[in-house]
Amino acid sequence: MRKLRILLSLMGLEIGGAETHAVELAKSLKNNGYLVYVVSSGGVYEKELEEHDIPHFYAPLTSKSPLSMLKSYNTIKNIVKKEKIDLIHAHARIPAFVSSLVKKRLGIPLISTVHGVYSTKFWFKLLTNWGDEAICVSEDIRDYVIENYNFSLLNTSVTINGIDTDKFTPNTFYYDVMQEFKISENDFKIVCVTRLDEGNSHAAYSLLKVADKLCNEIENLKIIIVGGGNEFNKIKNLCKEQNQKLGKEVFVMTNARVDVHKFLAMADLFVGISRAALEAMATQRCVILNGQFGYGGIFSDENINECLTSNFTARGTSLTDETFFDDIMKIYNLSDEEKHQMGVFAQNTVNKHYSVSTMADDTQKIYQKVYNEHKYNYDFMISGYYGFNNSGDDALLQAMIDNLKSLDENVRIVVLSKKCEETIKRYKVDAINRISIFKILKYMQRTKVLISGGGSLIQDVTSTKSIFYYLGIIFLGIIKNTSIMVYANGIGPIDKKKNRIWAKKALDRADVITLREEGSMLLLNEIGVKNDTIYLTADPALTLEKADDELIENVLKSHSIPEGTRLLGVSVRAWKKNDTDFEIDFAKNLDKICEQNNAYPLFLPMQFPYDYEFSLKIIKHLKTPYYIINTQYDEKIFAGIISKCELLIGMRLHSLIYSASVKTPVVGIVYDPKVKSFLEYIGQNHYVDIKDISSPDFASVVNSSFERRFKIKEEFEKRISELEEKAFSNAKMAMKLLNREKDYENTGD
Repeated sequence: MRKLRILLSLMGLEIGGAETHAVELAKSLKNNGYLVYVVSSGGVYEKELEEHDIPHFYAPLTSKSPLSMLKSYNTIKNIVKKEKIDLIHAHARIPAFVSSLVKKRLGIPLISTVHGVYSTKFWFKLLTNWGDEAICVSEDIRDYVIENYNFSLLNTSVTINGIDTDKFTPNTFYYDVMQEFKISENDFKIVCVTRLDEGNSHAAYSLLKVADKLCNEIENLKIIIVGGGNEFNKIKNLCKEQNQKLGKEVFVMTNARVDVHKFLAMADLFVGISRAALEAMATQRCVILNGQFGYGGIFSDENINECLTSNFTARGTSLTDETFFDDIMKIYNLSDEEKHQMGVFAQNTVNKHYSVSTMADDTQKIYQKVYNEHKYNYDFMISGYYGFNNSGDDALLQAMIDNLKSLDENVRIVVLSKKCEETIKRYKVDAINRISIFKILKYMQRTKVLISGGGSLIQDVTSTKSIFYYLGIIFLGIIKNTSIMVYANGIGPIDKKKNRIWAKKALDRADVITLREEGSMLLLNEIGVKNDTIYLTADPALTLEKADDELIENVLKSHSIPEGTRLLGVSVRAWKKNDTDFEIDFAKNLDKICEQNNAYPLFLPMQFPYDYEFSLKIIKHLKTPYYIINTQYDEKIFAGIISKCELLIGMRLHSLIYSASVKTPVVGIVYDPKVKSFLEYIGQNHYVDIKDISSPDFASVVNSSFERRFKIKEEFEKRISELEEKAFSNAKMAMKLLNREKDYENTGD
């Protein structure tokens, strides 16, 4: 299963509701198999991200200055391009606005979590863009977004502030912080956790206002204010003055802390709103909702519906903090049992409505919705010899796509092809022109893994132009920060020195290389490739499934082949080094073979029109009645036709691979070292060199194999079953590379 790459964009990582929400979400997403990245102006929670292996990037996202926003824009844009991010998830107005500029530039999907209501004055509204979808932390915020920002019910949703109930629990050990701040177990401890910024410090000021009256009633009072911000020093001085006035240390200021759960666990009463209130409730604390949005009073079963609607912000309540002192005294005067019951009710509320898993599930559903609606990134770009009507390479492509989609049916693939429309229609993937360099670069920017393969791409027997094309595509991938996989390749021959040099440079930079036979491994050693991630697997086409028997029978009938005919498959190709009498010699031996085995040759052109035309040249000299497939079928039908043959004489490598995939015995004609290597790898030592076609040895080898075909088939089936697993391991390694997992050794078997 592929892992989506998510970039969380937020203002900072200091103490605060939105920040804590984002950190908990990041951790949960990571645990659920996402690749998560965070960009912010930093803060105390950086260490927590580091402990969970979540990369953090710095950007000045707390500032509205044009220069800072430009820096943030460039940082986010570069992260998206380098890390191949699938989706940006912004938290708060500035990160959402800057991320929206990146969205406009690159086209990447953007969603935002809206944690509160913001000013809708002209200039502020101009700097607001929530992207493709807005996730709101309460119903009233959703109403605000729909009313002010041209959103509807279709592209807004409501989530919760997910609370980590393993961390925020009444069983938390907190005596170390009590000792640090000289707090006694006998003190009546009021804890307020809030960001002490202008506009967010209401709860702290409210506590300062009622401190005199409280001290008259509660002798052992401690008011602990946890948090930092641009008003910290101002409030600290006010607390110091109040302590001096009261003649004792009532107020304790801690600044920003990452061990907030310890302060909440030791509290007798929590004062504040939103996420901090929910965290206190998770630790079974009594809670008074008091903050910049309003006054909600004591949380209980009497006001639970209002609290849930406002996400515990007290937004829209009709109460005032005139009753704040009285409410504190009510809590103070409760019996221990009454406080416990109130705390248990609070904890149950969090467990029922505010679990981290629920928050993560809500968010992941939105991710999938937006990701599916916006076709931005590709998981794989496949480079090879596609769109040339070559059945062997078409089989490779089909097998690769089938294998990758068996691991994740929604995997996104784009193929470099000569005939794009045909490739799109046939394989149900996207395709772009294989020689359109600018288009390739554009798509590669949005592709995570470049697959070079399969087949024999990196060789110069065909031409130097060919090897430079495939190596060039690899180098383009390296330039565009795309992971590179050389997928089940048959490397070589590479004869020219300069071609070996460039092949070594490209293959040294590949992230993982899989080879389909040992000969390729030896060649890489010979040319000096130094890459620690090279594995011997098998050809993907070995996993190819043939078409069903009924379809194959109908195909054979359409070519006037009677049912029950003893067929000898023949797959040949023109070769520049063929003897001038190759066609005559081949036909003579084929006549002898068919006569001895009472069989009829069935010619199977792998690449139209070339193989078809060459087959006709042989047929011209043939005396035996024959059949020829004169229609270009897909690879599954070809494999099915070969399955109806008693034996196959194969020259083209992929005719041998088809034969192996359906366990039909083969005799290979070795015109290239890769043919011999493949036959030996699959345990089939029945082959003749192309130079020996005129020799009686050719007919002798085929006749012997025909006679032993049932025994060979039995041996073949055992060996191919092993190789099918190795062939499928190519796709598993590709998926690991996509997901940035490195344990390739543990892929197969």
